[in-house]
Amino acid sequence: MGNLFSYYTQILFLTLIIINHLWEIYLARRQANYLMKNRFRIPEMFAQDITPDDHQKSTLYADDKLRMTQVKLIYQLSLYLYWFPFRGAESLYMNVSNFTLTGDAVFLISFVMIQSLLSLPFSYISTFFIEKKYGFNRTTHKLFFTDLLKGLLLSSMILIPLLFVVLLTMSYFKNSWWVISFAILTIFQLGMLWIYPSFIAPMFNKFSPLSEGPLKSRIEKLLEEVGFHAQGIFVMDASRRSTHGNAYFTGFGKNKRVVFYDTLMDKLSDDEVIAVLAHELGHLKLKHIPKQIAISLVLSFFGFLAMYLLSRADWFYTGHFMRITSNGVLLFIFSFAASFYTFWFSPLSSIFSRKNEFEADAFACKYAQAKDLKHALTKLYKFNASPVQSDPWYVFFYYSHPTPTERFQRLS
Repeated sequence: MGNLFSYYTQILFLTLIIINHLWEIYLARRQANYLMKNRFRIPEMFAQDITPDDHQKSTLYADDKLRMTQVKLIYQLSLYLYWFPFRGAESLYMNVSNFTLTGDAVFLISFVMIQSLLSLPFSYISTFFIEKKYGFNRTTHKLFFTDLLKGLLLSSMILIPLLFVVLLTMSYFKNSWWVISFAILTIFQLGMLWIYPSFIAPMFNKFSPLSEGPLKSRIEKLLEEVGFHAQGIFVMDASRRSTHGNAYFTGFGKNKRVVFYDTLMDKLSDDEVIAVLAHELGHLKLKHIPKQIAISLVLSFFGFLAMYLLSRADWFYTGHFMRITSNGVLLFIFSFAASFYTFWFSPLSSIFSRKNEFEADAFACKYAQAKDLKHALTKLYKFNASPVQSDPWYVFFYYSHPTPTERFQRLS
């Protein structure tokens, strides 16, 4: 019976690897075709603010990114076929592991390092060819590789100890490791939310307190009206790397911060900044972030439970083309293979996220003018070269935000 389960799992898993990648390639092609077909058509509601040249730029920019996405998906497909059906991961395990807890860790670290190196060319091309071509990139080669090295060192310092703790837990607590590991991961994630704004983010960017003046006074007044207590209001030097603009809240509990990209402050009027801030406040006051964290924790809990239930089933390992049973292999399968099974549920997350965006827009209109939010969004679409219309299937599957057309219809 185990051999039969193994055989059918292999067939299912191999099918999902191929079908999932082909579907993503198909969606990318649909989106590219849709954008090019409508490259000369500007929706009427944007005709006064977005010029034909702006519209052309956003279409061509998106098309170039989608072309690279398709190449990357084909590349990733070949890699996953190598790692799993062609047993590349099994071979890597045999070469770097001595079948001990340390060996399991070395295997997982080696796999992540190799995958990161293999994906590096796409990050380089995106930054120094596509982003540069459309005038967005300000990252130097030195800064690019410095960021890469910082990220590698920081990830190693944080994630390697965490990996060893989880592997030790799995080794010493035979029946309860999954619940303990879940608790450890939860504490770790909440801890990262706490320390990120004060300790990690400043390693990559400079955060300066917003200068005194009318805008800061208005922001403080809005925060007080909404009942939001921030540790500070900061401007981030995003212009060192890109001309793209954004704003966000970061932190957890009393360690929350309001952060504006300096590129955003250069583009928007004070009224528009207030409207954008009101939208972001909507996410917090409507408990969107705690809800997302709660959903993530529930899914993580059941993920660890599933891992425990399948940990002693030999067919589960062989069904994913691994003839070795170890805690490291179990973590490997769930970390890098489970996404192929959950892939088709990803639109649910997108739908939930788009709903939250509509609600945040409605909240913003209680504390700012709808026209100011529309003007701010239009400028962001324009300066970030974001398409104002997209293929419905592409939107359904990927978009975490409603399309500009949908948002403006609700804001009218």
